[in-house]
Amino acid sequence: MTLSPQELRLQKFCRAFAVLYFACALFCAAFPGLVFRAATLGSESALLDAEARFWNAQGVALLVAIAVSCAVVAARPRERRHALLPVVAALLTSSGLALIHKSQIEGPGARSLWALVAIDFPLFLLTLWIYRSSAPGVHSAPATQLPEPAEKARPVQLGVGPKAD
Repeated sequence: MTLSPQELRLQKFCRAFAVLYFACALFCAAFPGLVFRAATLGSESALLDAEARFWNAQGVALLVAIAVSCAVVAARPRERRHALLPVVAALLTSSGLALIHKSQIEGPGARSLWALVAIDFPLFLLTLWIYRSSAPGVHSAPATQLPEPAEKARPVQLGVGPKAD
């Protein structure tokens, strides 16, 4: 199967970002305290309480999920490009929620929300652009049903019981 230049770009992008997201997940899982200090820009306590560990687990799970989506697309970009949509949705959601939360809190810890928007929103735009440009002119069509057969199928005799007429 020969891929178009756009599909090759999608494949390379997804391969690179699958590796990047998996690496980030491993780093976040291995060094939650360092990630917490970096996320709060050093302005919050480095205490990793239950709440911080809960969100660390959620963040690592999200990174693994979007890495898997990228890996699925990279394997067969033409057929599986729609598997990139969860990545687009996750990046937009994290950016949007960070903006909403930023409007509700103040103080030094709120700077971490700006950091999240500064990272995830450009990734959202890039991922959306790569996805949309990977198959120009291709639009998802609604599923169609097969037409009814012209004649009704006759029962098949299996050799057990009386013969059907």
